[in-house]
Amino acid sequence: MIKIKKICILLTLPMLLFSCQKIEDEALVEEKYTNINDVTTITTTTDEVVTTTEIKPENVKISFSCTGDNLIHSSIYEQANIRAGGGENYDFTRAYENIADLIQTPDVAVLNQETLICNDVFSPSSYPCFNSPTALGNHMIDLGFDVFSTANNHTLDKGVDGLLASLDYWNLKENSTVVGVYRNLADKENIRTRDVKGVKFSFLNYTEYLNGLSLPEGSEIIIGDAFNIDGIVNDVKKAKAISDICVVCMHWGVEDSDVISDTQRDVAQILANAGADIIIGNHPHVLRDIEMVTANDGTQTICAYSLGNLISAQSNGQNLIGGFLSFDIDINTSDDLINFENVKFIPVVTHYDYNYSDVRLYKFSDYTRELADAHGVNSNSAFGYDFIVDILKRTINNEYLVLD
Repeated sequence: MIKIKKICILLTLPMLLFSCQKIEDEALVEEKYTNINDVTTITTTTDEVVTTTEIKPENVKISFSCTGDNLIHSSIYEQANIRAGGGENYDFTRAYENIADLIQTPDVAVLNQETLICNDVFSPSSYPCFNSPTALGNHMIDLGFDVFSTANNHTLDKGVDGLLASLDYWNLKENSTVVGVYRNLADKENIRTRDVKGVKFSFLNYTEYLNGLSLPEGSEIIIGDAFNIDGIVNDVKKAKAISDICVVCMHWGVEDSDVISDTQRDVAQILANAGADIIIGNHPHVLRDIEMVTANDGTQTICAYSLGNLISAQSNGQNLIGGFLSFDIDINTSDDLINFENVKFIPVVTHYDYNYSDVRLYKFSDYTRELADAHGVNSNSAFGYDFIVDILKRTINNEYLVLD
């Protein structure tokens, strides 16, 4: 955690040329100062002792970004398969290339991986029981996503065997932080953390729904349960005790509704009071607003109630509007005071041509009326450039919304 300074002391004993020889000269002291990534290292040397002390800057600023559901329908992975030449190969570059910088730029990028990645044990599949090829997960990591939430209503789409295969896949990704599903209680108690510029983040993830499915009786696997509020509060307190910033990913709410319920606001307040600093909401597949929640101790928690879909091939126009919540975290290392700065929501549009062909993402700032008029969804749903603007202005606080 931030307040701990690392001090390494190396004791160098003088060589005894003769028994009990006395050192006559006074030790010379030399201090060297080196700046590495804004951390000052002071090395003090004497003939007997070398001491290195790492002194952190008073303030650390970290850029943070999160987005919605990565919902991989068959048209998306089939197109990726064709682009890679068929067989067992997939190339997802085309789908995400227009928004790649939104993922690569921040220090921390969080994604809700809506579809299972079953380590290629099962063939790729689409609605209602999803499974995506490992190439999809690999591409998300290559794009720059650091943290993946995996507890959602599709977690049991391939049963226990699929879930274990998914855990096997993610277990191989040592540099990725994956939360929401755990092999057993001991695994769950190992709260996932990530160190960024000397600041420790903790991550938790819970879902309200499993699409009517459940783990078999006696299974040791644990899926984060969003209805167990007391359990979540206990987890948040444990996470906050070992970290500077606690992030809670909630898969909650009613699908296709952009209305924030009183229950959601009540839960957000409870989580803030328990110590959650960032709440990332998903599941409705449409956008809901972003709010600052004031905890009992006066601190601020940022809460995105739903970030919609990152990508999908759904047939409702509103499901094709998502985006990235982006902000800077300014944390004072002397008192752990956290400030959220430059908070903004950057809209992203999923575009496809006729019959769900060529599914790809655009930043709204790069999207045009011509593209909106040509969108394949127009044959099934209301859509258009003005439709998008209306949805964004109706659902996202103008204080945060970035349209250009």
